[in-house]
Amino acid sequence: MSLMNIFGFAMSFVYLAIGFFLLISDELVYFSSIQQKGLGAILLLYGSVRFYTALKKKRENEMDENSGDE
Repeated sequence: MSLMNIFGFAMSFVYLAIGFFLLISDELVYFSSIQQKGLGAILLLYGSVRFYTALKKKRENEMDENSGDE
C-alpha cells in the first residue's frame, strides 16, 4: 500500500470524524446551529466520497499488480 493510499484513507477518516463531531456536539461559539449542522453534513459527505475514491484506487492498484504477475 503506497503512502498516497494511506494518506487518502487517513484524510477521509479526519473529515468523517470532524463532520460527526460537528453534528453531535453542542452549539459552538463560532457557528450558529444551522451552520454547524450544515458543515457537519458536508464534511460527512465529503469524507465518504474521499473514502470511496481511496478504496477504488486501492482496488485498481491491486488489480494492476495482480495482472502483471501473469
